[in-house]
Amino acid sequence: GCAVGGCAVSTATAVRRSDGEGFRLEGRGRSWRGGRRALVGVVLVVVCVAVFVVVGGRLDGRREVLVVTRPVPVGQLLAAGDVRAVSVVVDPAVEVVPAGSAGQVVGRPAAAPLAAGSLLSFSAVGRRGLPAGVRLVGASLKPGSYPPGVSAGDQVVVLLTGGTEQGAAVAGATPSSTPGDVGVPSVARSSSAEGVVVSVEPGPAGSGGLVVSVQVDAADADAVARAAAAGQVALVLRGAR
Repeated sequence: GCAVGGCAVSTATAVRRSDGEGFRLEGRGRSWRGGRRALVGVVLVVVCVAVFVVVGGRLDGRREVLVVTRPVPVGQLLAAGDVRAVSVVVDPAVEVVPAGSAGQVVGRPAAAPLAAGSLLSFSAVGRRGLPAGVRLVGASLKPGSYPPGVSAGDQVVVLLTGGTEQGAAVAGATPSSTPGDVGVPSVARSSSAEGVVVSVEPGPAGSGGLVVSVQVDAADADAVARAAAAGQVALVLRGAR
């Protein structure tokens, strides 16, 4: 008879009795659990398909790597938006940056012009040093003096919140209404300087602020550093040009 989970089937054969008086039935029972066997078969099929997909992906050389999303001039620090992950077939001899290594290249300067759509390589980015003509300035920022989510690679305007006169004072120069006066740093005349964020760290516990390092022009570095030491610096995020 049949039961839940499987069926039992019996087979029998008619055999003539030794005394010649009629026949007797001989046979044996055979059973199986069809439902269980079907389930095992489905599992095996799923496992085989999964293995095929994984092994097939490896055999065709497909890898998750970083590509450049927009042109990046030499010397500019790579921002998170400058790269993205793609799955491509790459020859093992080609140098690439794995998608999981984005943190190792973001915030580093481009060692050569990077074209949009090109595969990124470690040799295409320089060390975390500074290009010629720029300086690295640190600043401790209070809540409200920086845009939320500011990160390494962001292009910013560094505002000297003490005003123009303060900017001239911290730069060690006298204010002047004549743009061409010698000895007045550019940041003193505008109370701001353009820069690129190189690193961002949390401020002291409970302060809610940030400690940032900003790459600025060498001509603006002293004034920005003095204003930062006085706690009179704010960051404004600017778009790419």
